[in-house]
Amino acid sequence: MKLVAVVALAVSLIVLVRRNLLQVDLSFPLFAGVVILGVASLSEGFIHWTAAQLGFIDPPFAIIMIAIALLLAMITILSIALSRIQYRQMMLVRHLAMTELAQRETELRHRSQGHPSESNPQGARPDASNSSR
Repeated sequence: MKLVAVVALAVSLIVLVRRNLLQVDLSFPLFAGVVILGVASLSEGFIHWTAAQLGFIDPPFAIIMIAIALLLAMITILSIALSRIQYRQMMLVRHLAMTELAQRETELRHRSQGHPSESNPQGARPDASNSSR
């Protein structure tokens, strides 16, 4: 039972990485922790020592709780990464909106100044007909 929980967590991490739902750089330290925990949980001495240190009566329950703690740590790390991405996206949208607003204001200024290319689509000057006489 103790190894099954750790193996299930490791397999779930591998499936998420293979489906590109998790980035390897974010999940690798936690995956390494799960592998180390899985190997260490094969030792009865480690399991009993860990349970005694954490104050659990049932030693396999201590390993399961550590696996759950690793899962919660991964959720926290991914939540922080998602928050950073959302903040960057919000800043990018604001920058894009400000750039478009500045471009529209520039276009309106050019139109209000009576630019020849804007007011006369042929590009001819209004006094060109008078200068040819």
